[in-house]
Amino acid sequence: MNVFFEESGDFKVGTVLSQAGEAYQVELASGKRSKVKTRDVLIQFEKPDPETLMAAARATAAEVDLDFLWEVAGQEEFGFAELGLEYFGHAPLPPEAAGLVLALHAAPIYFHKKGRGRYKAAPEQTLKAALAGIEKKKQQAIIQAGYVDELKAGKLPGAMQSIVQQLLFKPDKNTIEYKALEAAANELHTTAPRLMLSAGGLASPKDLHMSRFLFEHFPRGAGFPPVEVPKAPTDLPLADVAAFSIDDVTTTEIDDAFSV
Repeated sequence: MNVFFEESGDFKVGTVLSQAGEAYQVELASGKRSKVKTRDVLIQFEKPDPETLMAAARATAAEVDLDFLWEVAGQEEFGFAELGLEYFGHAPLPPEAAGLVLALHAAPIYFHKKGRGRYKAAPEQTLKAALAGIEKKKQQAIIQAGYVDELKAGKLPGAMQSIVQQLLFKPDKNTIEYKALEAAANELHTTAPRLMLSAGGLASPKDLHMSRFLFEHFPRGAGFPPVEVPKAPTDLPLADVAAFSIDDVTTTEIDDAFSV
């Protein structure tokens, strides 16, 4: 007898060598032997052989229409064999049943696991929100890849032109702009500042350092109003004292001294 079972969140197949109480001794295709509790066994089968069944199960799982499967499942908790009867239109054969388990397990946004071989379809609104989130991430990945290509070609993407300093000096590492800048720099084996210079985001290394200084110390800008500098008085009184200055012999300007 062969078994399809779950172990540490993974699904495996093997041949039963013996049974002792509530456990089987199972030999896997690799030759490794494992102790499997009967409660972890989902399918028992004689044919096909374990490796053939697993290959067929993976092929079946890849062909499962998850949207249709979700509609068939309804809103009540179910076992995979029950759902297989509805989905396939007949009691599922071992490869079909195993493939269905793999498909259910690999689609947590469609089906929530409730126990060994038992699942429940996600509520409609939850599923829609999850699918929308996945689609959003796909679109962001496409945009990010476009930014990377532009940066590698020496062109600064339009979305980055107004946030160059933020990307370099205080980035939000969750944004696609930062991720694109980091990815492009890694692929070109350079740094983000050097990449910004080559892509035209910064005019020169001097501009980089000045921008960093202003960004850190004058975050609200350096556009201060004009300041009227007072004129130095011309009628300062002279003190009748002997002043002494200690300076190098080459000093040409005496700007400090002390008196006694």
